[in-house]
Amino acid sequence: MAGTDYRSGSDGELPQIVKTQDVLGGDPRIEGHRIGVYHVYQRYVEGDDTPEEIATSYDISVAAVHAALAYAFSNSDEMRDIEARNRAIYEETAENRVVHDDTDQL
Repeated sequence: MAGTDYRSGSDGELPQIVKTQDVLGGDPRIEGHRIGVYHVYQRYVEGDDTPEEIATSYDISVAAVHAALAYAFSNSDEMRDIEARNRAIYEETAENRVVHDDTDQL
């Protein structure tokens, strides 16, 4: 879709943050990966992971993690919108989840 894509930076040497409608629903992500900026941000803020730990677990560069975090902190309203949307989806699908009853295993 022409005109709907977003790309940060212009030199191509640093990890880029991009938005494309057909990947992650258009949410910002690290170029070349299906790793959303929000996923990195959430692990850093809520999971207390270091950028190095995040990079290792996703098999990406520390620079890519920092690019994602810089985008997230520069676009806090967008991160809140993504979080609210994710929470709404989680709550909507809660009743359809299968929960194993482990009480009979005791």
